[in-house]
Amino acid sequence: MSFTKQPGTFGKGLLALALLGALVLASASVLAVPAEVRVPIIKEHGKADPPAPGVFSHWQHDQYLCVTCHPALFPRARMGFTHDQMDEGRFCGACHDGRTAPPSSGAHATCKSSCHAR
Repeated sequence: MSFTKQPGTFGKGLLALALLGALVLASASVLAVPAEVRVPIIKEHGKADPPAPGVFSHWQHDQYLCVTCHPALFPRARMGFTHDQMDEGRFCGACHDGRTAPPSSGAHATCKSSCHAR
């Protein structure tokens, strides 16, 4: 039995190593994503006690790829936005419109049991 190297196997090993490296880098970038992001309040509510800042959970939305929302709907930097903007279909309102996902505002929204609850 001979254990001679087959022609072309060196290139396959390099390809496998490159793929493994890419997988490690991709995993590291996913693990670097914060589990929850507080959305800064940019407009005070008219009530005496404004709600706590909204909290976005990346892990509750993990069925989507990062490119589903970034950078088209959200820049990668943390920023605030208003419910009026969401009602216009921007930011969270692009999906949370009552058809694609539960509404983010309006009569059927559950502010204190979802985004502002934490």
